[in-house]
Amino acid sequence: MNTNKYITSILFITLVFLVNILCSFINWDIDLTADKKHSFAKETTEIINSLEDNLFIKVYLEGDFPADFKKLQKATEELLKRFKSISSDNIDFEFINPNTPIADDDKLALFKQLVKLKLTPTDLEIRKEGKQVNQVIFPGALIYYKDKKVAVNFLKQKLGESPGGNINTSIENLEYEFVSAIQYLIKNKLDKIAFLDGNGELSENEVHDITSSVLDDNFNLSYYYNIDRFNIKEFTIDSTTMLPNLSRQLAMMNVYKVIIIAKPTIPFNNLDKLLIDQYVMQGGKVLWLVDGVIASMDSLQNKSGAFIATKNNLNIDDQLLKYGVRINADLIEDLRSTKIPIITGYSNNKPQQSYFQWPYFPLLVSDSKHAVSKGLDGIKCDFVSSIDMVKNNIQKTILLHSSKQSRLNLAPAKISLGILENPPSIESYNKQFKPIAVLLEGEFESVFKDKLMQKNNQIQLKEKSEITKMIVVSDGDLIANNVSASGTIFPLAYDPNIKYTYPGNKHFLINAIQYLCDENGLSHLKTKELSLRMLDKEKIQKNKFLIQLINIIFPIVLLLIFAFFFIRNKKRKYA
Repeated sequence: MNTNKYITSILFITLVFLVNILCSFINWDIDLTADKKHSFAKETTEIINSLEDNLFIKVYLEGDFPADFKKLQKATEELLKRFKSISSDNIDFEFINPNTPIADDDKLALFKQLVKLKLTPTDLEIRKEGKQVNQVIFPGALIYYKDKKVAVNFLKQKLGESPGGNINTSIENLEYEFVSAIQYLIKNKLDKIAFLDGNGELSENEVHDITSSVLDDNFNLSYYYNIDRFNIKEFTIDSTTMLPNLSRQLAMMNVYKVIIIAKPTIPFNNLDKLLIDQYVMQGGKVLWLVDGVIASMDSLQNKSGAFIATKNNLNIDDQLLKYGVRINADLIEDLRSTKIPIITGYSNNKPQQSYFQWPYFPLLVSDSKHAVSKGLDGIKCDFVSSIDMVKNNIQKTILLHSSKQSRLNLAPAKISLGILENPPSIESYNKQFKPIAVLLEGEFESVFKDKLMQKNNQIQLKEKSEITKMIVVSDGDLIANNVSASGTIFPLAYDPNIKYTYPGNKHFLINAIQYLCDENGLSHLKTKELSLRMLDKEKIQKNKFLIQLINIIFPIVLLLIFAFFFIRNKKRKYA
């Protein structure tokens, strides 16, 4: 009997030993977390497996950090280990501390080199030898592949967010940041996008920051795409028909993954609309940035301090309506807005300025979970209109909206500085969450379907699109940077009054174009969420006695019950 027990025990131990040896040769994981934070998207696996050469990553996140940054460091290391495990040893990495004890001159030279390589520094307070000291760190990495390299910055900073929340957001985005950078490195050529010209759109200087960056960094469209300007009205003439060569014009447009229509001011004619429409019908993507009304702060520079904002008649209402939206001829007034300076008096013949909330400049903070607008804030708008969605077969997603305290001023609308002296009642701001940016996805119907068209043998009208997408934004200024009279170009969404650049505009626009260009589904990695499972302090306080009872008394009772049955069983055995 005892012999059988010993044999069984030996066999069991041997089995466990063999299973452990076997598992050491098998690379497998089971993600049991509720938010699947340890699972890779199939797109990630495909990109990692497509590496043809060794890829090396230098991570500048080593050192004595507070708990939050330790969490980011650990998450980065775990991610890279998993990358390595699925890469057939094509990926290797190292963690580097740029603050290792070296001469100050050498450290400064290193910091300058890292900044030149597009890594963004940040100041961090750490406790050293019992004292709080500031330390410059570089929470990012340099990725090397073949003869190319690219910088990846981890840290996401949202206005008003706690340090822990920012770290959490940074961890959520790690997979996307690394994978998109790797995809950039392995791509043979960049996709082409174009700003449309011909209808009074913003000039090159007015979109310089989004295309090329005023600041010397990688965060601009030219880093990810080849950018053109395409004049929709510059036709070649067909030598046979002596008519504009539509087929050639359309073929030239179809080269671009996305066309950007940035604040047009001249009405579109039917030929313009036809070309844009057929571009969409053939799978093209469009980012529309269109004002619903004509309004600008320059119009307030008169004795009355007022002007009348009128409908911006661009002749595209029917086209956008067919696709699924209507940009309304109104202006959103929002209590969550940026400030403008107003002269309130004089001292020693010098004007004295005060700053007032200007409801026509909404400040948007996104609560969307969509990849384009998730986690964004600080999006500055100038004279923005509301968007209505019309019923059709197109999927619609609101990306940006006004706050819960907003209202509408219908055009023709009087815009006056008097609103600052005699503000409307707060109760009148009763229009909530009016759409400002909408994503449209699906199979679009042509605006020219069932319409009599002048015969043109150069182009065959397509009445229904392939599955494609577009984004409509009711504020052309969202993409416009200021240009001074002397030609100085300021960063996008820079407010000279408070000397601050709102970060959300640029993030939103680049996210939008990346989403429109995204064919392999990488953008959805941005929607990954890491839940912070915080204790409810209020509930703890309320149920303090019960929690203490469960945590102290219950284990003791359980132990006593176990002891009772154990002793009783012993007595029976030896009775």
